[in-house]
Amino acid sequence: MACLWHSRPPPPSLHFTSGTSFAAALRNGPCRTVFCLCSALAPLGLWPATLAGVALLFWVVMRSKGWFTAGLSGLAFGTGMFAVSLNWIAASFTYQSAMDPALGWVTVVGLSLFLALYVAVPAALAALAREPEARVLLLAALWLPAEWLRGTLLTGFAWNPLGIAWLAAPGLPQLAADVGGIGLTALMLAASAGLVWLVVGPAPLNRLVGGAMLVLVGVGGLVGDGRITQSGFLGAPVVIVQPGLDQAQRLADTELDAHLDTYLDLTRAALRRVEENEQAELPDVEIKEANIENAPEIDSPLRPSTEKVDGQMNNRLAAGLAAPPPDAVAGGQAPSARRGANTTTPTLVVWPEGAIDGLLERDAALRARAATALREGDVLITGGTGTNPKTPATPYANSLFVLDKSGRIRGRYDKAHLVPLGEYVPWRDVLEPLGIARLVPGDSDFSAGPGARTIVLPGRFLGMAPVICYEIAFPSAVVDNSERPAFITNISNDAWFGAWGPPQHLAQARLRAIEEGLPILRATTNGVSAVIDGHGRLVGRSLGHGAETVITTLPPPLPAPAFTQGGGSVAMLFGLLLLALALFLERDRFRRG
Repeated sequence: MACLWHSRPPPPSLHFTSGTSFAAALRNGPCRTVFCLCSALAPLGLWPATLAGVALLFWVVMRSKGWFTAGLSGLAFGTGMFAVSLNWIAASFTYQSAMDPALGWVTVVGLSLFLALYVAVPAALAALAREPEARVLLLAALWLPAEWLRGTLLTGFAWNPLGIAWLAAPGLPQLAADVGGIGLTALMLAASAGLVWLVVGPAPLNRLVGGAMLVLVGVGGLVGDGRITQSGFLGAPVVIVQPGLDQAQRLADTELDAHLDTYLDLTRAALRRVEENEQAELPDVEIKEANIENAPEIDSPLRPSTEKVDGQMNNRLAAGLAAPPPDAVAGGQAPSARRGANTTTPTLVVWPEGAIDGLLERDAALRARAATALREGDVLITGGTGTNPKTPATPYANSLFVLDKSGRIRGRYDKAHLVPLGEYVPWRDVLEPLGIARLVPGDSDFSAGPGARTIVLPGRFLGMAPVICYEIAFPSAVVDNSERPAFITNISNDAWFGAWGPPQHLAQARLRAIEEGLPILRATTNGVSAVIDGHGRLVGRSLGHGAETVITTLPPPLPAPAFTQGGGSVAMLFGLLLLALALFLERDRFRRG
């Protein structure tokens, strides 16, 4: 929530250097006007409120008496916005017995004050300009690199960029395929600047330019809507298992065997439904040709960027997508097969982060038990704990494993972007004596993995980009584009993030799907499990509570969007253009005296 105060109504003519200071408004007792706007971030989805709130911040910075007043207004806006949207962080501390739950709200407020600096500093610097129009342009220009820094500095916290508010608006989210989430932030800033100029002017030219900017943003929404394509491509069956366990249940050591039984029971029931659906919809299907290169009029998952799917793709796709089916013979013909009651279609089964308690790599019996629900050809993707004997100080990792029917591990990925205080304690020598501990059980920090990679799944499945938990919030860090996968798997445990955290996490995943043009399979313990297509649309999702399974088919990958080739730099170039215009306006005013 962002709260901005002003102690008197604005004057009819905007002579901004004489505006009432923020500090004076606080000293004058109750404020005449209090603007409290909840952002459009999930779960509220009120994107017009964010548009109006940012426009209000522009207005206050335009009126500010100096840089200090503007900086305080930016600090108030940022602190309020982050404190409300990040309230779910406090909920996670209620599951940590080593720390007082009250530290949760201390963390929320402290983190919000820190994150608000990424708004306050641009606001203060913008107020160094004298021209009101230049202040608006400077604030928008400086906001973009500040948001980028927020996602990178000190390991980064890229959660809830401003542009993610557009996810609730029609059409505009699709533009992230070209310019990324940072580009959507630029659009929000442009629309907010247009709104404040349209409403308060004061000159007719201001109103004309403001109205034109809003019209252009609206046209962008129409363009985005027109880019959504429908495909008849039918991918592999997918089962997402959500056990419905809250965090207190997950931490109960006496229930570990029962938890695994829950996963197995839900998986078996879901796979039976997959078989029933196939037999009901396709009772008599013959597969006459396995060589897709020669198949006439194939609905390629790569359309329209490639004319056919073959082995010459220059690493745009993982090998699992480029290779022909393993049972294809030299002449391109596979034996005729008829689907009947005794045959099944291989299915991808996805369990969430930390689904398996125990060390899979060291426990063959545990691996075999986890695979008992699978049928021949099925593949299980699950979270667990990996071992790293080469790093004694950090012997364990937060890992994702790929298992086949035999219980064999066919792939492993270790989380690379670890959560401070969640999976490791920064400055441990200082914080540990103060009673600061990890939120995740265990005495040692997790080791970090090498980063984005592609795992080629066994059998007929395609290449996958594995992502664990909030790694999905970091743009350009989820996919290895040197070996482009066909989909992303995001496993998470959102059971301890209250009511606001899970839908916000889902929103980050939707934005990454659009940026990468790839579907996402998202499995969480108790939050929002979903299957997302390359346009960021929900193909299937859980209700967000209780034991559930999501059963659908894997959506096709889209052609690699411009964002994957550096399209996000367009937003930074836009920021440089705004900076140049602001400096030009200031220079012109200085010349006029």
